[in-house]
Amino acid sequence: MSGYILILDIGTTNIKGLAFSDKGELLKAKEIKTEPIFPKPGWVEQDPIKVMDAVYELLDRMKDELGSASGVAITNQRSSSVIWDKKTGEPLYNMITWQDTRTSELVEEYSSKFKVKFGKFLGDVVNGIAKFFPSIKKTERGAYIANLTYVSFGTSHTSMHLRWLMNDVEEIKEAIEDERALFGTIDTWVTWNLTGRHVTDYTNASATGLFDPFYLKWSDNVMDVLDLPSNILPSLVKNDEIIGEIEGYDTPLLTMIADQQASLYMSGVKKGTTNMTNGTGSFIDIIVGDQPLPGGMGIYPMVALSSEDKTLYLLEGFVNSTGSAIDWLKKVGLIEDYSEIGSICGSDERPRLVFVPALSGLASPYVKPGIKGTVMNITMETSKEDLVDGLVTGLAMRCNEVIGSLEDISNVEVMKVLADGGASRTDEFLQLIADLSGKNIEKPKMLNGSAYGTFMLARNILKGKDIIHSWEKPEIEKRFTPGERNFDDYRYGWDRCLKTLMDQDREI
Repeated sequence: MSGYILILDIGTTNIKGLAFSDKGELLKAKEIKTEPIFPKPGWVEQDPIKVMDAVYELLDRMKDELGSASGVAITNQRSSSVIWDKKTGEPLYNMITWQDTRTSELVEEYSSKFKVKFGKFLGDVVNGIAKFFPSIKKTERGAYIANLTYVSFGTSHTSMHLRWLMNDVEEIKEAIEDERALFGTIDTWVTWNLTGRHVTDYTNASATGLFDPFYLKWSDNVMDVLDLPSNILPSLVKNDEIIGEIEGYDTPLLTMIADQQASLYMSGVKKGTTNMTNGTGSFIDIIVGDQPLPGGMGIYPMVALSSEDKTLYLLEGFVNSTGSAIDWLKKVGLIEDYSEIGSICGSDERPRLVFVPALSGLASPYVKPGIKGTVMNITMETSKEDLVDGLVTGLAMRCNEVIGSLEDISNVEVMKVLADGGASRTDEFLQLIADLSGKNIEKPKMLNGSAYGTFMLARNILKGKDIIHSWEKPEIEKRFTPGERNFDDYRYGWDRCLKTLMDQDREI
């Protein structure tokens, strides 16, 4: 195979083009910043036209410098929504990103609908029965109903974006009535422009709040509750289906896959494979097999990968603030450079403060957005180094909690965790996660797991290989095994602090 494979990594604040050789060597990487738009407090948008301008610029620059690619593949931020006119190709509104919170009132309104509440009641009944007859949750129908307990609308959901657009933008209502409108997430918008196909894959679809992962289709129930039109939604494609030829570039668009699922693919394809992406926050995913499982509080079922022969499923939990919490340390002057974290957190002699790093609320497995960051055990002797150590240890403890919840809910043992993402550069952070969780942590050579996982997927497709059975292990740079440090007192203080925070949250 000649040429190279180009990965378009479409993020929230930048779009990257990464060219890989057939052997997985990074030949060239380019990045274009895409500035978010903030029309009002809590509103976060992007210009879809500028996104496409950046995509085309990357395609052109790579072609000029490296020649034509053997194939192109897309990985992307999930749940950012675009609606456009299929006749003119023009967006009907700016892209609403996953960070946008304008739909908070709609979330409350539709979450209180009778059908949603009744579904939660049915889910509670099945979960109660499952305590005595666990096999009921192993059936397709049983798992579906059990999951209704935890189904809720969220401001990041594509479903809420569409409902808001239909409520508030007259031009969009008219376009839908005239059957001119097409809708999708950012991967759909980019793919439509490149190939003319209106599609998304199962991994992206399963993160929209519009998709039923148990029956692998757009959810009739969600569409009914929100009164949304199904004819504007994209068709669904599997991850091993070549999308089509990119117009004007003489190269195929090989596949698309959501960023977290791409990172998970880099980690593996077997049941129990676990990936942790430590970026702005930490997303932790575990493959639960080829049968979907119901989620839990703050734990969400999605599609991990879909091939012609098999679909793999995952459960996902996340920590709101990881990299952003470390950025906060720098912002307030507790550290000047990220490299300081290693020497500070590597000491066993330092007193461990209990610092619950809920700087943006507590996500999985609590789902308590109102809880704030809290520090216990401060004394006159407390130093800024103690605060840094306390925060990083708290982040590791939060990751440990999510890993434990994924194990408990899936009943699948985590043997090791592959940790990618920018915040995984700090070895001491990964060692703390290993110590607290009792799991082996592996750091891959390529920390951009979404791009490298997409490359691995695209390479198998280009070679005509089965994307599941032909998976190959990535190169590991470093391994972290659980140490012998005693964290009993720390865990006791952590549990006591969390109990206090939960009691206060209930009173509020």
